[in-house]
Amino acid sequence: MRPKSSRRISLSILSLTAVTMMSAASTESKLLPKSSWRELSDSKNLSPNNGACYFEFKLENGSTAHLVVASISDGKWRLRPYLADKTTPTSTIGKEEKASAAINGGFFNLSDGQSASYIYLDGQLKADPRKNKALVENPKLEPFLEQIFNRSELRVLQKGKNKATELQIAKHNDVVPPGYKLLDSLQAGPQLLPTLECESEAFLRKQADGSLSDSIGCRKPAARSAIGITRDGYLLILAVSGKGQDQESSGITLAETADLLRRLGCRQALNLDGGSSTSLFVRRAEAENANGSSVCAKDPETRVKTMLLLMPQ
Repeated sequence: MRPKSSRRISLSILSLTAVTMMSAASTESKLLPKSSWRELSDSKNLSPNNGACYFEFKLENGSTAHLVVASISDGKWRLRPYLADKTTPTSTIGKEEKASAAINGGFFNLSDGQSASYIYLDGQLKADPRKNKALVENPKLEPFLEQIFNRSELRVLQKGKNKATELQIAKHNDVVPPGYKLLDSLQAGPQLLPTLECESEAFLRKQADGSLSDSIGCRKPAARSAIGITRDGYLLILAVSGKGQDQESSGITLAETADLLRRLGCRQALNLDGGSSTSLFVRRAEAENANGSSVCAKDPETRVKTMLLLMPQ
């Protein structure tokens, strides 16, 4: 489902060489967000109307991008992970939890729904990939397990006794900064910004026979889910559709996802589970959207194990 009024914004992230009539500097300034999501237009306010908004725009290759922006630093919004008892559509949990937005989260087994990512809720470990037999008993993955267990995660931190929260993207084994308390975390990966970490996080793996395994199609166009954090405390939630969500869309690579988030102003960014799992739910302020809707998802919507929920404080 799409907003009735949505401007096609040409983001030339895929074939800059096609533009031959402008200099590189001129191209960037006219066709791309140069340094911030604020250069986009036609935003839709989220409900409740506390400053969070939703954008839909077109990439140059025809793929549709969906973006939610909210300020975390001012204390009006909180992002929290959600671990479902069994695999469930993202929109179902978004509606049940009365979230203003929800996006699919970390990786999981298609066979039994068991999480392949660490999940902490209220400071307690709720999902441990070391207990995932499909992961730890796979001989092809054995040489890479320590890298897999140390993949990047989103952390929700609280400083001192202050109720305000801060977001951080870090490797799982990184120490929580002094003076901060870990509230929640959701592991996914790879890290997109400040650097793309496909190989160090074992999404791209060189096997013993010399072949290269690309477990999530890092270098191929696909539907993508991701989050980013700007220098001025804004959270960006991004979903880019593929053919499974939009027949006009081919999706983008992880390098292109990282570049898009960088141009939208992010200094840190994390890839989430993508492809058929990519699903974004938003609750806009318009009366007809009071219950929210899926703006990017397969039909029928893919059932996932974990989500990230944007909640009003």
